[in-house]
Amino acid sequence: MSSSLQDQLKALGLAKDKPKKARHRPRRQPVGEKENQSLSLRKAYALKEREEQRQADQARKRKQAEDRQRREINNEIRKLVNQHRVNRQDADIGRNFMFKGRIRKIYVTAEQLKALNSGDLGIVYLSGGYHLLPAEQVESVRQLSAQHVPDLSVGSDEDGDYPVPDDLVW
Repeated sequence: MSSSLQDQLKALGLAKDKPKKARHRPRRQPVGEKENQSLSLRKAYALKEREEQRQADQARKRKQAEDRQRREINNEIRKLVNQHRVNRQDADIGRNFMFKGRIRKIYVTAEQLKALNSGDLGIVYLSGGYHLLPAEQVESVRQLSAQHVPDLSVGSDEDGDYPVPDDLVW
């Protein structure tokens, strides 16, 4: 009985022979194919880089065009403001208004306050300052850029924003 337990099990048919390992060798590529792959990879990276550069150039040109247009509009508004501005240095009454989600203040005289509240005067925002102008010039500025004209209308928020349901009984 010199045979091992494994040999005995194999003889009884309870164990199987170990399958021989198949040696899979990776297919070796000829040198020319490796060069072709690296060249195509370089081309792909070069194409990707060119496309990214093209997109960056387009974005830069678009931003420059927007900046140029904004400067032209600001210059036209500046001409109107310089010609028709009615702000006074001796103004001492603060008039609050909402502009771009914040409460702002401009100082006016009593006569200007009446004219501002009646709509004869309006406010124009330009370069960090608020300027009083006659209503006709404010409309001209609004046509150039509505972003430069604060809305001074006072609306009632009671009915508009929070309506009371019909079935609610007080």
